[in-house]
Amino acid sequence: MKKYTLKSQKPQPTKDWALSDQLNEEQLAVVTASSGPNLVIAGAGSGKTHTLTYRVAWLIHKGVDPSKILLLTFTNKAARNMTDRVAGLVSHDAKRIWSGTYHSIGNRILRRYAAKIGLPSNFNIIDSEDAASLMDLCVAEAVDDIYVKRIPRGSVLVKILSLCINTQTPVPDLISHKFEHFKGMADTFRSIFALFQTRKLEMGLVDYDDLLLHWKRLLTDFVDVREALQSEFEHILVDEYQDTNLIQGEIIDLMSAKHRNLMVVGDDSQAIYGFRGAEYRNILEFGLRYPECRHFRLELNYRSTPQILELANRSIAFNQNQYPKTLRAHRPSGEKPAKLRVRDVYQQADFVAQRILELADEGISLDEIAVLYRAHHHAMELQVELTRRGIPYVVRSGIRFFEQAHIKDVLAYLRLLHNPKDELSFIRLAKHFQGVGNKRADQIWKLALNKPDPLRAIASDELLHALPTRVRRSWAHAAALFKELIGSRLTATPDSLVEKVIKGPYDDYLQKSFGDDYKSRAQDLEQLVNFAAQFEDIDRFLGEITLLSSMSGQDILVGGEVPDEKVTLTSIHQAKGLEWHACFVLWLSDGHFPSTNSVDTLEGEEEERRLFYVAATRAKEELYLSHVFTHRTRDNRAVVLRESIFLEELADSPDESQHPFETWILEEV
Repeated sequence: MKKYTLKSQKPQPTKDWALSDQLNEEQLAVVTASSGPNLVIAGAGSGKTHTLTYRVAWLIHKGVDPSKILLLTFTNKAARNMTDRVAGLVSHDAKRIWSGTYHSIGNRILRRYAAKIGLPSNFNIIDSEDAASLMDLCVAEAVDDIYVKRIPRGSVLVKILSLCINTQTPVPDLISHKFEHFKGMADTFRSIFALFQTRKLEMGLVDYDDLLLHWKRLLTDFVDVREALQSEFEHILVDEYQDTNLIQGEIIDLMSAKHRNLMVVGDDSQAIYGFRGAEYRNILEFGLRYPECRHFRLELNYRSTPQILELANRSIAFNQNQYPKTLRAHRPSGEKPAKLRVRDVYQQADFVAQRILELADEGISLDEIAVLYRAHHHAMELQVELTRRGIPYVVRSGIRFFEQAHIKDVLAYLRLLHNPKDELSFIRLAKHFQGVGNKRADQIWKLALNKPDPLRAIASDELLHALPTRVRRSWAHAAALFKELIGSRLTATPDSLVEKVIKGPYDDYLQKSFGDDYKSRAQDLEQLVNFAAQFEDIDRFLGEITLLSSMSGQDILVGGEVPDEKVTLTSIHQAKGLEWHACFVLWLSDGHFPSTNSVDTLEGEEEERRLFYVAATRAKEELYLSHVFTHRTRDNRAVVLRESIFLEELADSPDESQHPFETWILEEV
């Protein structure tokens, strides 16, 4: 018998790099920090990804086995990019780093220990659509038929359960705080959720939330698994730590409890996802959970001019709950941000469109221009103006305003009222009612189309009695609404017709279908009412919307030599992590930004201010802040709106030269 000795492949320490050529002093301190808990507050544009990449490479250089490093990010793309960059810095196999999102890492760990919680190792992961379908089956099984119509769709229930899991909030508490329109249903929801979880285990299925839920359970309920995982990873690094939710924060703490070699990197001033369940306290109270932690700050900003950073610094300083920091500019001096007091939303749209064309004339690519806003409907009039002027744009935060499902739903009623032969609009709206699918809608349509007046036939007692009992109860609401619409279609204005629809049975459909996003969509519909108030009749109103929906705005006559250049329209939440040469921030008016619903508490106001901070720090060289100071109500009364508190508090000196912005006065010729 002969013994053969395998040589250790553990990376050996190598000579130090000339890191000072690649990192500034602040970044170097983070990269070479000693082991143990480290909190890195990385300001906007300070190169945190660059720093985190070098930290991982530094650990490997110092002899840490890549497979002993866990790097948690919020996108798998970010994880791949960092791993690839690490591979270019070290001679060892960086691919062995455990890097990815919480869900992808949870999946890998769960495959190994699935049997512990009663799952097969070859379990399937279901997407949100499959989860919603299974939830609907659970509703049918757990709820008596007579009550089913009161229960929201499976897709809404899945989102409610997801929020409960990620925030570790009991169902009754979550409903009372975020879903008041489902008040009284907590016990029913809990029964449905319990059955949903049981069915998934029985079928060997998990959804995305289970990947975290089961990972945490492995750590809390099974000592052998917890000890094995804690020993397996010598260093844990977390990117965008301010965006972690409660269950993610608890998993990180459990995974690092043995060695405490935990480096978290984030910016408390960019914690803007509380509405999604992100837990701001994870980063704010890190020092309480790790009293021995070392604090680092990255404050040298490589993105924006000193003038833009001065405005951002002065604004965020009004927040009480934060890690104080001051961003310093690496870029040369530029122009002060511009504050505009615009007469109304139409003058705001005119200004933004004209200034975009001027920037294009100056050689600025349309891809380097962005319009940022607090809510989707804030860009409605601008989308109209950009389309009219042939300026191409892309709505990064989703589809265009008039192409959103709930907007198209409501418009379907008016389209049918305008053209009683519009079968597509009828099929769309008919399915809003219980028991009506494509087949039943087609049946109703054919019955109505054979009558002299299809609209009146849809609302007739004759058609109602021809339907099965279950459908009849639901369609009675449709008939009542159509009788009301038909009776007023010749005299009613478009806005009053829209309002009749959204105040009628569609509101119930909206709650059941979009319960998690009900308030936001309801606000969009209120803005649709305001937009419709500009028009005297349905014909002009629908014609304008059809024109806007069909025009792509692909051609621009000024600038934009590259055909596919487009201005970006985006919510501020979707803009985080991105940057543009010039940014326009819309609707900085009281009640709009910050939104009325968000300033009831100090916590809510401070998150809104962080949102303003994120908006300002997206701009590299030009920043335009727009205050709409009059807004017309449906009865054509002009309401004067104060400036946003975020603008008012920056103008705290009577000497305008001390303000961090320059006020522009708009003149029309």
